[in-house]
Amino acid sequence: MVLKLDRQGEFIDSTMHVKKRLKEEKQIEYKEHLIRDVMRRDLGMKYKKVKPVAMQANSVRNLILRQQFALAFFKIDLNKKTVINVDETWLGMSDFRRRKWAQPLSTNSVAQLQMTPRVSMIAALDSNGELFLSLLQANNNSSVMALFLNQLVQRLDRERPGWRKSHVVLWDNAPYHKSGETLQLLEELQVPIIFTGPHSK
Repeated sequence: MVLKLDRQGEFIDSTMHVKKRLKEEKQIEYKEHLIRDVMRRDLGMKYKKVKPVAMQANSVRNLILRQQFALAFFKIDLNKKTVINVDETWLGMSDFRRRKWAQPLSTNSVAQLQMTPRVSMIAALDSNGELFLSLLQANNNSSVMALFLNQLVQRLDRERPGWRKSHVVLWDNAPYHKSGETLQLLEELQVPIIFTGPHSK
């Protein structure tokens, strides 16, 4: 039954799921710990964390661009520079499944559904552990990033005079990070920045 469900691409997120399917289709009842034992011992399955991935994440082009970023990043003297990693996420979620049963060597990927409106979080975490955080109820775009950047730069100017010589901002390639409006603002604010490779984790 487990192999059949897996072949059909069914998301096996718990032993209770298998137990229900056995009862529905075969009119057989098993205790969950027995099902878990069969899945682990006999089928070699593990309960692994689900990893959401983008379809084009590992194209040859993206692998090369990530390698180029890594080479540039390794040139930064981390003993002399503070890295500020800026990233954003949202807190509106519809799918809280984090693990599922999977056979050895099988992927554990699942597509994520975006929801609106949602609470967005923008965080800037530096290599010394200091956090700059913003929460808002809006989708991230160039205008939102401009607001965050202005606030971050004002705070750094106030708390760390001369920070531009001793800091570098690390940013991914989200479209609103590389928009004309954002790139112009980065230049006006004289933000020392390095962009990661595409789909870097």
